[in-house]
Amino acid sequence: MHQPPGDTANHARPSFPPANEVDLTMIVPTRNEANNVVPLLDRLEAALEGQAIEILFVDDSTDETATVVRREAEERSLPIRLIVRPESRRNGLSGAVVEGMEAARGRWLGVMDADLQHPPELIPRLLAQADRTGADVVIASRQADIWGPVGLSRARALTSQLLTILARMVFPRVLKNVSDPLTGFFLVRRAAVDVATLQPEGFKILLEILARHPDLRVTELHFKFAPRLEGQSKADLNEGVRFFRHLTRLRLTVNQHLVRFLLLILVAAALNLVLLSGLTEAGWPLWRAAAAAGATTIAGLLLGETWVFSDRPRGPVRRRLASVLILGSLFLFVVYLPAIWLLAVRLGAPALVGGLAAMLVAGFVYYLFSEQWIWTRGLMMRPRESIYYDIHGILAVASQIPLNDLDYFLASTPPARIDLQLRVDRHGTPSRVPGAICYDEHLGRFGFGLTVIPGDYTEIVVSPLLEMSPAFVYTNVVEPVLRWLMVTRGFSLARAGAVQSDKRKDNDSPQGWLFTGPSDLGYALGRLCQEEQLAFMGDDRVIIGGDRLMRSFPKPVTARPETLPGQARTIRASVALRTQRLLYSRPIRQLGLFLGRRRLPAATVNTYLQRIIPQPKYPLHSLIDGVAYRDVASVSVLTALEKGDKSVVSLSLETAIDRLLEPDDYAHGFRPYPLLMEALATWDGRDWLEAERQILRAGLAHCRTLSRRHEDDSWWKEIAPLMREPFKTDKRSQVLTSINSANSA
Repeated sequence: MHQPPGDTANHARPSFPPANEVDLTMIVPTRNEANNVVPLLDRLEAALEGQAIEILFVDDSTDETATVVRREAEERSLPIRLIVRPESRRNGLSGAVVEGMEAARGRWLGVMDADLQHPPELIPRLLAQADRTGADVVIASRQADIWGPVGLSRARALTSQLLTILARMVFPRVLKNVSDPLTGFFLVRRAAVDVATLQPEGFKILLEILARHPDLRVTELHFKFAPRLEGQSKADLNEGVRFFRHLTRLRLTVNQHLVRFLLLILVAAALNLVLLSGLTEAGWPLWRAAAAAGATTIAGLLLGETWVFSDRPRGPVRRRLASVLILGSLFLFVVYLPAIWLLAVRLGAPALVGGLAAMLVAGFVYYLFSEQWIWTRGLMMRPRESIYYDIHGILAVASQIPLNDLDYFLASTPPARIDLQLRVDRHGTPSRVPGAICYDEHLGRFGFGLTVIPGDYTEIVVSPLLEMSPAFVYTNVVEPVLRWLMVTRGFSLARAGAVQSDKRKDNDSPQGWLFTGPSDLGYALGRLCQEEQLAFMGDDRVIIGGDRLMRSFPKPVTARPETLPGQARTIRASVALRTQRLLYSRPIRQLGLFLGRRRLPAATVNTYLQRIIPQPKYPLHSLIDGVAYRDVASVSVLTALEKGDKSVVSLSLETAIDRLLEPDDYAHGFRPYPLLMEALATWDGRDWLEAERQILRAGLAHCRTLSRRHEDDSWWKEIAPLMREPFKTDKRSQVLTSINSANSA
């Protein structure tokens, strides 16, 4: 069937599904790809079987591509449509994609090349990622190394890397969460994009979409770029020129503040040099003239910033002006004046030359430290590597920061499904996302900031500072989120230590013993395991399910001076231990809460302290020889430990649950831990704390709950008699009676 150029044809045997039932339109721009159409459709058909999709080719070819597409559309059950563009409308790949978007009918619009370098098998994963994250854009980012995308020739890879750096320099904020802004393989939610605002030019349509819609929520999946099998690449010098033209036009039209800002900088520089020259000629001492010129320049910048950002709300403008004043004063006294003194006084350069050079030096330093421009690693395409953790198949975590507390669950290969993603913001301060939990101490990349986006797929974005202190990130950020996610999956990440005995309850799973109480149970439980041949399951956290089973959660334990491994017994380690105990004492925790309530940067200070004096934590088996680990046990006995006269009494179930839900002493006094716990407890209108209590009620249904008072840390020696007998209520009651009798005597 012949189709006039420029028209849209529906070529498929079955009738097309109604527009409101199409989940995805895959837009495939083509130009002389006749040999790739059939293998592409074969793979698309296999990958998207059973999905409500349509394939839309937008063709600018001079070969037989359109003929092949028509033939395949008539022979396949896959809904295929074709737009053949006349010569007058052929304005590049981006223009073809936009034309396809205007004609598409799907809720999601997908874009991919026809050259088979974009694997169709990835599309279902992109759709699943979109559904789980609630994102507006799902980007298939090319895996890259230091040179650029893997799979390209060295020259093309390096070119792509340089263009990525350039794009990120021009749009630092918009592209901070995108590792590959130049990819041609992505999905976008139709309702989130105003196609009418797009002004396509050249190849890079994703950059156009992101720049003109800066509030889109973006998520990524990484893939290996395949080599081209048929046809030729369309990238050439003309496309490079188009890219630079497109980037310039985008920068000038997207951000109306830019022209004003450039004018402000030029006027400020001219004002500085005129004042410096005039005052020195009037007989002022050089340092006084420079100080006056610098101060006047800062005042001019303050007034100019008000003009540049006159359309912004007053609150953000005031914060920005305060930042300009602080940074301006800092550079005046630390960079500008010392540079003029060095050049004009010590080296004898003319005052005007010294002033100009000082301004250039100050501007360069500002360039390095400004939030707008981040180090080379942040500009490059190469994505940060993720470390994966699989927690008993319940939750899978991907983190760009190593979480030593989860080392027991380290996965050698990426899990099929990620439940929690932790990443570092490239720019510095994580974006405030509607509906997210945000905490920011307004110090940029040098301060504490985070955004938590809860959901079936939960994302945590943190400022670069937090890379310095993984332990603090885990305890104060990751663990409260993990606890909430566990509840959504039907489990409780309870505050308790646990050991497993080989003794079995009614020939079921091995017995598990829970202990709540002091924060440093690790060493005592380790000695108990060593002496009684028990298995260690955790020192301050354990997973309890409604199936009456508990699962291990063994984190590194904080060592005591006498338990440090031989090679670690240093003066620094000893000082660190004592300092850590001071940092987490009750008065310091109260101070942390006090500072947090007054919006002072308590979390930032704590992060730096943790960096300087890290907690000396070690796996238990490196502190105590012969300790074994086990993963699963039945919930048999819970013992709540307290200081006092020796006694063992029964404990009510609700009181036992209260003990399991007590906040962590090491985190509760420091933000953002209380903020996260409070926000997640009622997330999405549900009472998750009550849901957790219900899980624990079911999990502890057949568990004996006890309260034991002890006078010193050797309580584990007196627990041992209970561990030596099989779980039988009458026998254990006799043991309890004998222990209480001995205590009374």
